[in-house]
Amino acid sequence: MASTVWNKGFAALPGALLVLLAQVGAQQLCISLDLELNCGGVAMAAEAPVEKTRKTPALRNEVYEQLAKAQELSEAGNVNEALTILDKLRDSQGRRALNSYELANMYNFYAFVYYQREQYGKTIDAYKKVLQQPDIPVAMETSTYYSLAQLYFVTENYDQAIRYLKDWFRVAENPQPDAYVLLAQAYYQTKQFDPALRNIEKAMALAKQKGKQPRENWFLLQRVLYYDKGDMKKVASVLEELLRRWPRKEYWTQASGIYGELKDEGRQLVALETAYVAGMLSREQELLNMAYLYLGADTPYRAAKVLQQAIDRKQIAATSKNFELLGNALRSSQELERAIPAMARAAELSDSGELWARLANVYLDSDNYAGAADAARTALGKGQLRRPDSTRIVLGMALFNLDKLPEAREQFVRAATDERSEKIASDWIKYLDNEEQRRQSLKDGLS
Repeated sequence: MASTVWNKGFAALPGALLVLLAQVGAQQLCISLDLELNCGGVAMAAEAPVEKTRKTPALRNEVYEQLAKAQELSEAGNVNEALTILDKLRDSQGRRALNSYELANMYNFYAFVYYQREQYGKTIDAYKKVLQQPDIPVAMETSTYYSLAQLYFVTENYDQAIRYLKDWFRVAENPQPDAYVLLAQAYYQTKQFDPALRNIEKAMALAKQKGKQPRENWFLLQRVLYYDKGDMKKVASVLEELLRRWPRKEYWTQASGIYGELKDEGRQLVALETAYVAGMLSREQELLNMAYLYLGADTPYRAAKVLQQAIDRKQIAATSKNFELLGNALRSSQELERAIPAMARAAELSDSGELWARLANVYLDSDNYAGAADAARTALGKGQLRRPDSTRIVLGMALFNLDKLPEAREQFVRAATDERSEKIASDWIKYLDNEEQRRQSLKDGLS
């Protein structure tokens, strides 16, 4: 967007020139990366040949002096007094006594004063009166169209912003990329996404042609438009360009998400890992996503490292679910000794017996039979188990290794009542019966 939108009618006046709507506010005229303040844009009007010169009436000295006085008062902060000067000029001279160029300058200055008073409706009306005057300079007409377009944009009347931008394009000579961006933003706000995209791409191409660097918010608008079209490959391409120029956290995380939608797990991991290594990730969900990506890439040790560090730093809540994830990552990494405390903490924080049942399995895998038996009993006591029969099998195996054969047999018998464990439980019962017979035979032989 152009840095100023002031009309050039006062080009002959001395001192600081009027700068209306200078720097109209980036937050109003640019797109937000949270995608909450989205600006938009649409198709450009065909350019007409620009009239280079136009015969314009002269600005008389007495009118000039009054306008100069009003400008001086305005620049000194005396806006009301400046407005009084303009009113007297209009009323004493009479609108019929002022020529078209004088009227245009007067209304142009009215617009400036009204804008200072934040009377945007009156500002717009004053600019329209500028355009009603015949034979005004081409530069004044051109800048007035653009001023009106910007004012309508700022006041969120995007249809009128588009209309006056089209008028501006018809008379503008050598339009700059910012104008196409503003038109694209206005079209976006009216949900006309195709012309919005055409104009933002026109702005990009024109900037490149002129050797200028596109602005960050241009890429953001382009990204939103491609996303609305469902073109994830283009979204990824725009994010890659953003990352080359502005390697910020939000672009790394967004790129990771888009790669995920494209089923490109390798780039999805690399993008988020880059942000993680750079110390950009601090939110719980971001760190959990990092851990899940490591698990998906068969690197559970890295997942466990992320989780343990985040829990220690209190970046991830010490919940049963998070300790369970840590325990599973450590177990997958063959770090059984470290997995047990994590799984135990997860089980302690859980209301059901399911995690205790899993802990019993971990204890059994690490040959901690007493721990396995205790955990299995706790699981059965708490209930809410998906497979209580499996937990009884684990308990029976632990008791067998603790040389508690009768208790072990009891658990296998109870597990055998579930058809899902009937086969393995029956095999264990036969094995126990044979073992007891073997032991009895040995005992009889020694007596």
